[in-house]
Amino acid sequence: MSKVQVTISIDDAHLEQIDQVAEQLKASGLSVDQTMSTLGIVTGSVDSDKMSSLSEVAGVDSVEVDKTITLPPPGSDVQ
Repeated sequence: MSKVQVTISIDDAHLEQIDQVAEQLKASGLSVDQTMSTLGIVTGSVDSDKMSSLSEVAGVDSVEVDKTITLPPPGSDVQ
């Protein structure tokens, strides 16, 4: 099982309960890195086979896998 980094958006109706939603996400397998109450976002990592269970938590609007984008260094031929 590989861990994936995810960003979870909390729906508007549950913004005031974001800490409780984060606790439910932990119970579903998420290792929480950050809870951004003002933005309604929780970030963390989860085993790839447990990702679908995060969407089922009450208050979760969306679950997105973080992607890394690498750009070539300045001055390289590819720009």
